[in-house]
Amino acid sequence: MDPADTDTPAAGEKATPLTVRRAAPAPEPGATPVTEPAATGGTAVRGRRRGRLRTHTLIGSSYLLLALLLTARVWSDPTRNIISGNPNDTSLYCWWLAHTAHAVTHLSNPFVTHLANAPEGINALWNTSVLVPGLLLTPVTRAAGPVASYNLLVMLAFSLSAFSAYLLARKLRVRTAAAYVAGLVYGFSPALVAAGTGHLSLALAPAVPLLLGLVVDAVRGTHRPARTGVPLGVGVGLQLLTGEEVLFITAVTAAVGIVLLLVSRPEYLRLAGGPLRTFAIAFLTCLALTAVPLSIQFLGSLRAHGSPFLANFFKSDLTGLYVPSEHQWLATSAQSTRAAEFPGGASEYMNFLGWPLLIVCVCTVVLGFHDLRIRIAGLTGTVLAVLSLGETLLVNNVETGLRLPWGLVAGLPVFEAALPNRFSLGTALMAGLVLACALDRLPARLAAAGVPAAVALSVVCVLPLIPRPYTVERSPDVPAFFTTDAVKTLPAGSNVLLLPYPTGLRATAMSWQTVADFHFSMPGGYFIGPGHDGKAYMGGKKPTVTAQLLEDIESGSFTGPVTPAQIARSRADFAELGMRAVVLGPARHRDGLRDTVTSLTGQPPEFTGGVYVWRLP
Repeated sequence: MDPADTDTPAAGEKATPLTVRRAAPAPEPGATPVTEPAATGGTAVRGRRRGRLRTHTLIGSSYLLLALLLTARVWSDPTRNIISGNPNDTSLYCWWLAHTAHAVTHLSNPFVTHLANAPEGINALWNTSVLVPGLLLTPVTRAAGPVASYNLLVMLAFSLSAFSAYLLARKLRVRTAAAYVAGLVYGFSPALVAAGTGHLSLALAPAVPLLLGLVVDAVRGTHRPARTGVPLGVGVGLQLLTGEEVLFITAVTAAVGIVLLLVSRPEYLRLAGGPLRTFAIAFLTCLALTAVPLSIQFLGSLRAHGSPFLANFFKSDLTGLYVPSEHQWLATSAQSTRAAEFPGGASEYMNFLGWPLLIVCVCTVVLGFHDLRIRIAGLTGTVLAVLSLGETLLVNNVETGLRLPWGLVAGLPVFEAALPNRFSLGTALMAGLVLACALDRLPARLAAAGVPAAVALSVVCVLPLIPRPYTVERSPDVPAFFTTDAVKTLPAGSNVLLLPYPTGLRATAMSWQTVADFHFSMPGGYFIGPGHDGKAYMGGKKPTVTAQLLEDIESGSFTGPVTPAQIARSRADFAELGMRAVVLGPARHRDGLRDTVTSLTGQPPEFTGGVYVWRLP
């Protein structure tokens, strides 16, 4: 048996999990045998390091170039262009990036804000606040605006995710070219490309392979426990403050992989002492970094529980594994139309892999099951794919009623807040690793024909995944009132009601507030917060009578006139919230909102800078 095909260590070698032996590669055909004297040890090591650095630089640069091509249309005007398809969520992420930059420059608390949902506030960690990226890009945000920072992060998300997957494949002893393909499959996967349309915290997923690589080091015992445990703890802490959902996906992926390892090789339980020490150090390191924000999230006054989303809605359709969406370059209009029926919209079309990659993965796992890398990656990917299907099986947008494993854990703490279709991120990574292992084995199996076969197989598997370059749209126009000194006529730090009322369906007003550099606070907003029962809801507690009235006018469900009772209730709401002004910008039912607010406040508005302003005593 070829040593590269087995996880059994050679005689005298320390038996560690995921040990993979490889025979020395044969020289290239026609190559001149090396006859020069061997270099000294130190010189050879430095030479190898320089060679690896050059290789990593070239590969990382190529991923960056591909990410630039994918997002090319954005860069004609990066401060105004946004990827089309999900402007509301994009506005939300831009608000959080601007908020973090504001908190840094004003030395305020980044974990809790009262700039929206005033006066109660918002817990940043219960929301997709991308705190660490926001902190790192504060200079960009302050200089060029949050839209520019958002676009830069989306572009970097693809290149960094691809590069980290490449590094993980190399850690698993996969040759460079095969590892490069693994990076392509993950970093530009349909899962990440879909997330790129408005779900920044999900698209920023380089931590998944990076943290899994550290877990592999811990399990192997590659280094002393502290040398692996401290970076692992720091990485977990940073990811927790970037996006808890991606961290959860990583944790589930690692847990499944470790369980499969112990089932496959129960004798490794004897070696568990070292990995357990490493994980303990990682836990303590992470706790030291995140104790304060976690205490605010789970013990603070704005803590919540559960999920604000409909149960069993955000899940993958089984046919989504082989039906491409509008994001894929080769998708036909009929296929895109079919995929558009899947739950959640374009940002949730995450589980596509395509028939070629699916078939290659299945065949590789069956034929290479004795290779522990292939076995664990293949079975882990399968488990994650099943979890992504949710509580009941959906086939071609038809509920079958067939109960699935996710239903067994969906009600558990933490799991209850997860959206199962997002596990497709982990599935894509595992598929890339299995494909890389298959490509890695072909040259040894097929001799001279191995390299051409590997190239052909790569093309066949990757071609259906190639994404279309993103289309773009302009970020919402901001009335001149917020871009000039006119906004400073509002009392600094005062509570100002912006209309249309900001909600999860209408986040435009949040963009106005960011452009005004958070000169004022505002009620409402697009956020997750606790309701009166402590459960997480979109928008937190039930809106006030006044807020509901104004929402009904904007939606067209109320046409007035308002009653004396509504006027009295609204004035009481204004007083309770400490409202100092009402500002009405462009809106679908602007005339109705203007007339209603005039009745509620008992005074005519001032029109300035493209908005109506009512100043309250």
